[in-house]
Amino acid sequence: MKLSLAILLASVVSTSAFVFAPSALTAARLSKSCSLFCETEDTEDVAVEAEDEIQPETEEVSKQPESTSAPSKFASEIGAQDPLGFWDPLGLLEDADQERFDRLRTVELKHGRVSMLAITGHITTTAGVRLPGDIDLHGTSFASIGTGIRHITDVPALGWAQIFLLAGLMEFFVMTPREDSGMKSEFVGDFRNSVDFGWDDFTEEEKRTKRSVELNNGRAAQMGILGMMVHEMLPSHDPYMINGLLGFPVNFN
Repeated sequence: MKLSLAILLASVVSTSAFVFAPSALTAARLSKSCSLFCETEDTEDVAVEAEDEIQPETEEVSKQPESTSAPSKFASEIGAQDPLGFWDPLGLLEDADQERFDRLRTVELKHGRVSMLAITGHITTTAGVRLPGDIDLHGTSFASIGTGIRHITDVPALGWAQIFLLAGLMEFFVMTPREDSGMKSEFVGDFRNSVDFGWDDFTEEEKRTKRSVELNNGRAAQMGILGMMVHEMLPSHDPYMINGLLGFPVNFN
């Protein structure tokens, strides 16, 4: 009996050992897995929170407007036209006041007007038109002087004196606003000086259009006469070389 009881107790103990040992091992494994899973969730939460913190900053940076320069106060002046609009690549009007703008506009207008006269004179003399008579007292005729800058040395000293005298008279007495003429200049470059050719009969829109046309023609003439002088100094010595390329050659000099 005692032996049977001992055997029974041994069987129960051994069974207990086999039952509870795996349970303890399983619990340990589950605890370890849970800790790993919780760690993973915590890590993901931290990453999401960090991403949420970074995202608004990124959006804030992306929403920042691009830095653009403020439009010039002269952007609405005559000459600021399509397609370029207001174009000041050299920054001549940067921080400029109205007085400086008027000064530069006066210079631009005068250069444009002189260049238009130069283009007209170049075409006229190329066509063979000359003033009658002589340019000096030594018998140098106008017809004997060629066209273009290559013949600039053909002009005698008295001829240059006449040119500078005429330019001075135009500069000081004609192409300048004169308050004593009884007519106040309406704008920069208004050199009518009491001689009106119907300007007052135009509407404001027509006046602005005509001023824009003059300004643009003067700009084109400045580039035109410069190009003609450059072409004349090329090996072909032909300021009208583009005409020749298009099939319309010009008999120059």
